[in-house]
Amino acid sequence: MKVIIVGAGFTGVRLARSLADSGAEVALVENDPDKARVAREQLDCAIVEADGNSPATLAAAGLADAGALVALTGDDEVNLITCALADAAFPGVRKLARVRNYTYYENAAASVPAGAMRRDGRPRPVFGVDRMLNPDVEAAAAISRAIEHGVVGNVIALDGGRGVVELAIAPASPLAGAALRDLPAKTGRRMLVAWVEKPDGELLPDGATTLAAGDRIGVVTDEDDLPALSELAGTPPEETPRRVAVFGAGLIGRFVAERLLNGVRNPPGGFFARFGGGRRRREVALVDPDPDRCREAARLLPGVRVLCGDVTEDSFLRDEGLDACDLAVTASTNYDGNLVAAAYLKSRGVGRTVALTAGAAFDPVARKLGIDVAVPLSDAVVDAIAGHLRGRNIRAVHSVCNRRFEIVECGIAPDSPAAGRPLRTLSLPGEYLLLLVSQPDAASFEVPSGDTVLRAGGRAVLVMRAGSRRVPRLFGGD
Repeated sequence: MKVIIVGAGFTGVRLARSLADSGAEVALVENDPDKARVAREQLDCAIVEADGNSPATLAAAGLADAGALVALTGDDEVNLITCALADAAFPGVRKLARVRNYTYYENAAASVPAGAMRRDGRPRPVFGVDRMLNPDVEAAAAISRAIEHGVVGNVIALDGGRGVVELAIAPASPLAGAALRDLPAKTGRRMLVAWVEKPDGELLPDGATTLAAGDRIGVVTDEDDLPALSELAGTPPEETPRRVAVFGAGLIGRFVAERLLNGVRNPPGGFFARFGGGRRRREVALVDPDPDRCREAARLLPGVRVLCGDVTEDSFLRDEGLDACDLAVTASTNYDGNLVAAAYLKSRGVGRTVALTAGAAFDPVARKLGIDVAVPLSDAVVDAIAGHLRGRNIRAVHSVCNRRFEIVECGIAPDSPAAGRPLRTLSLPGEYLLLLVSQPDAASFEVPSGDTVLRAGGRAVLVMRAGSRRVPRLFGGD
C-alpha cells in the first residue's frame, strides 16, 4: 500500500520509517527545507518539499494511487484542510489526522448530519477525516493503564482479558539466574515471556534464555496472575494509591486526574478489568505553575485539589504534603522536565512515579533515574496510526524495546501460509514468537502449543522484530 504522510516532524519521520520498514511505499510531504533535508538523510522514501494542503502537491505525491493519507503537521487546521481536500478529490483514500485541539476531536465523534453521504452511499466523515487522533488522549490512556495495573511497567491491553506487562527483575527475585525452561518447576506456574531486554541488547527468548537481575521482560498474563508475577519479579504492584499528585494541568494531566478521581475502569471483561479499579476513593492533587491553567482545571474538576506551584520548590512540596504521595505523575509538555521532576520526587520519598516522555529513546534514561514507568508520547501516536495502516489483516501494533520489537494482533487469512498448519511447522527462528491464538468465532485467546493448528478466520498475537516482512505475510497472506 502507498501512504502519503504530510508533516516531517518527529512523529512523521518515525511513522514513515515504521511503514517503509514494513514494506509500504511512503511519500513524505514537508514544506520546511530543514525538516525535508533531515528526512532525506534519515529515510529511504520519496520526499516532496512543498505545502501539503495544496491539491497540486497531493497529486504530485501520488494521492490518486495511495491507500491512505496521514496529516501530521503541527497545525490542526492545516491537517484538517489537507484531509478535506483529499476527501473531495479522492473519497476512497483513507484519511487520518492528528489534532491537538480537543474540540475538533470531540466534534469528529459527532453523528453525521442526515444527507451527508458520499456518492456510493457511505457516510461522509466529519472534516473528511476517517480517523482522528489526539496525542493527549492517547498519552492519557497509556498513563491510566499503567496506574490502574499497579505501576509495575507499561501495559499493552489485548482482547480476551489478557495483556502484556513489562516487569523488571529485581536482585532478590527467584527469577534471577533461572532459565525460562526451568521456571515452571521453580515457580509453580507457567510464564509466557514475550521478550527479554538485557543491558547489552534485547532478544526473543527460547527455553535456554537465562534471566538476570536488571533484565526487563514482557510477560503475557491476565488480571488474576499479575500480582503473583509482579511479586516473583520483585516489583509488587501498587495497590490503589490513595494520595496521588499529577504535575501538569494541561489536557493530559486533567484527563489523568479525572480518571484517578472517578475511579474509571476498563470495560467489563477487558484486560485487568477489576484490578485496582477505583474501589477506594483517592485524594488527587493537580499541580501547575501557571495560574490560568490552574483556574481552568479547578473549574473543570471541582473534586480535584488544584495547586499552583513549582515542583522544584522544596517548601511548596513539603507544605502541601506532595513529597509524601503514594504516586506522582509528571505529565507536562516539558518532557525533559518530566524526567527530572519524577526523579526528584522519587528522591523526596514519593512511592512510585510515572513520567510522560517525548519518545521511547528516553526509556533507558528514565530507568537510570529510578522512574517506575515512562510513557512515550510519540510512540503512542505512531502505534495507533500504524495499527490502521499496516495491512488488511493487522488489527493493532504495539512497539516495545525502543521500537526494536512489535506486538502485533492479526487475523489469519485464508490465503496465508499459516492457515491449516500446526505451529511447529511455521518456524522462523529469531524473527517472531507466537504468543496467543484464537480459533474462528472464539471469544478468547489461548496459549498455543507446537501442535496447535491455526485456522483461517482465527486471530493471532505475536511478537516480532520491527520491520519484518516475512512474518505478517506468514499469517496475513499477500
